Amino acid sequence: MGPVMIIWVSYLKNRTRSKDFRRQQRSRSCNKNPRSSFTTSPSLSQMALGPKPISSPVSDAWYPALAFLLIASGLAVTSMFFIYEATSSRRNRSLSKELTTGAVASVFLGFGSLFLLLSTGVYV
Repeated sequence: MGPVMIIWVSYLKNRTRSKDFRRQQRSRSCNKNPRSSFTTSPSLSQMALGPKPISSPVSDAWYPALAFLLIASGLAVTSMFFIYEATSSRRNRSLSKELTTGAVASVFLGFGSLFLLLSTGVYV
């Protein structure tokens, strides 16, 4: 639960920063002379700012820890799936439990391998 909260908090911080930036841009455009609002060319200060670069919502230092945690969780859920398949009879198996367990393991292993690639420098 901890890494998810860290990702969510960093996402919210970036979101509020972009809202503040948009508010500043709107207040600058509202303070202009009404006669100059008919011009379509941007001012020199607006051209100098440029677009904000895309950044990751998770710090680069967290990539190895997230990779280890998610892969370990995925392997644990996968082992639970195999134990369930081996110990239950065909009549007692539940399709919904199998699909849920398989989907959770797949998500954990997928995001774990993503963060493993990111931690090694392969940016996908």
